[in-house]
Amino acid sequence: MKPVDINELVRSMTQELDYYWSLGAERHCGKDQCVIYKVQQHIRDTDRFAYEPCIVSVGPYHHGSASLLGMEHVKWGYLDVIMRLSCQKNLLDYLTTVGALAKQARNCYSEDINMDSESFLQMLLLDGCYLLCSLGVVTGLVQNRLEQYQSANPQERTTASGGYPEHVRNGDAVTEDIEACHENIQTDREENIGEQYSEQTGYWFIRFINHDILLLENQIPFFILETIFELVTVGCASPPCLTDELAKYVESALRWYPKAIVGSDRPKHFQHLLHLCHIYFLPSQRPEEDHNYKFEPRYFHRYLSFGRKYFRLSYYLDNNDHDTSSHHEVGLPQGGDQLNRWRRAAQYLEAGIKFKRREYDTLDPHSLLDIRFRNGVVEIPCVVMDEYTGGLFRNLIAFEQTCPQFGDDLTAYIVFLSQLISMPEDVTLLAKRKIILHQLDSDDKVSDLFTMLSKDVVFDFSGNCYLKSLYQILEAHYQNRINRWMAWLWLNHFSNPWLALAACAAVIVLVCTIVQTVYGILAYVDPPE
Repeated sequence: MKPVDINELVRSMTQELDYYWSLGAERHCGKDQCVIYKVQQHIRDTDRFAYEPCIVSVGPYHHGSASLLGMEHVKWGYLDVIMRLSCQKNLLDYLTTVGALAKQARNCYSEDINMDSESFLQMLLLDGCYLLCSLGVVTGLVQNRLEQYQSANPQERTTASGGYPEHVRNGDAVTEDIEACHENIQTDREENIGEQYSEQTGYWFIRFINHDILLLENQIPFFILETIFELVTVGCASPPCLTDELAKYVESALRWYPKAIVGSDRPKHFQHLLHLCHIYFLPSQRPEEDHNYKFEPRYFHRYLSFGRKYFRLSYYLDNNDHDTSSHHEVGLPQGGDQLNRWRRAAQYLEAGIKFKRREYDTLDPHSLLDIRFRNGVVEIPCVVMDEYTGGLFRNLIAFEQTCPQFGDDLTAYIVFLSQLISMPEDVTLLAKRKIILHQLDSDDKVSDLFTMLSKDVVFDFSGNCYLKSLYQILEAHYQNRINRWMAWLWLNHFSNPWLALAACAAVIVLVCTIVQTVYGILAYVDPPE
């Protein structure tokens, strides 16, 4: 056996250490920028379709995949569109400017990118142009250029055309090219991507494109899009706002979900498209920020002070809202602040807790995650489920799992629903109240879907979960025996109006009998003179 050359091994390992140290130092310097991770293999195996693109690759992770090469010619076509729109910049300007950011962009990916510098730079430019055009970001710019050129006099047209590439520098060609651009990227906002796609290949193509663009592994950093957009809008009198245009796309893709973000509140700072999508799902207010809670005795507890050590008493709060910030206040035992597990919807119903669909109010908009508890009723925004919903939720969960600095709100929401509707009858209960609208084969499929969504998810139940307060309130309500007794009476005896009337009549007779007995006793003890 050949002896080990220690000196050579030291030199080799030192080089490796220096390499990985340099990577860590570069990423630490840019710690505020995103790091785009790959999904772990054992998680990917649960549902490969949810994490891998079907039509188009964006970014390096799936670049060059044989099944995705068909869209490469579309990317080159959109690069041509961008070049035709660029009055003062040519391809060299684009490659030079984007190339200056290529190293920073490469550091945004957690995995080593097996691409040379030229291929990586070409990919960034092509994918950036594809996103700007396919999402309709430059549609307004095309119209602006067309109007600007058509309104100019012939001399100004000649001057304006001087900035275009040489193959389009005569006046008529400029007009024809801009009009062609306008036709090629005319975007139908209602269908998210483009009418040309739906006419050629059908709506399934649009759905797959939306699926691919919002995958965790199919992202490029936002600053690349921003740089390309700044180049193409040079010389534009009133360019559209890039962040607003991307937000409009996300709003359209999420049109079935309630959104708390509207108009001027659209996000301006995000790291890629999936991050922008994640922002739209965040709860608009934290429960601890939204409510000041104060409890008062409920039912006839004030008359049963002797029984407090045997019963956990439930409370109302002023203004019909419940505080969930302290486990001692809501009647949980010492150490009960740890979130262990949500109960099923059917179990909460047995304790007298009702479920209601939270209706959307344009004056007080809410997001999908804005769940609240009022007057013994849990109000949950409507969630629409189809075969694509699971994939979107999986990628948002993966984003939170790999980038904990952005919180775990959506993960908490998925864990909540997965345990709340862990059985098909729970799904049926919420579906009857129109809280869940689904297009799956059965309620069993919905329950199974949420169970799979929460599989292999790391979630800190004892952490600062945004639904922790709701858990404490519901658990205190459920643990209260009087609540369960009252709910049992209502469900089993008072749900029938005739039984309710009979019970009321019996109570009246009982009260009258008691009153008569009391008067009889008083008359016997202290007879009238």
